[in-house]
Amino acid sequence: MNKDVMTDYYRSNPKDILNEQLADDKPYHALIQKKIAVENTLRSLISEEAWKHYLDLDAVCNELEGIRLEAMYLAGAADYERFFK
Repeated sequence: MNKDVMTDYYRSNPKDILNEQLADDKPYHALIQKKIAVENTLRSLISEEAWKHYLDLDAVCNELEGIRLEAMYLAGAADYERFFK
């Protein structure tokens, strides 16, 4: 496995890969709708500065999740290559 090629592919297609995996996942979509509703409620209850801090923290969490997903993708690609090639 060429890790650089796999990493480049993952980084250029992360939304496509994730969307394909979650396209028909109804519980996931229900959870996203609940998250949006909670965020809207939270925004109406806290100050603008606190909301900005929340968004900053959410951005960090999203970045960490992206790194975790990339690592899982690369591990899966390595396992596939090891077992099936």
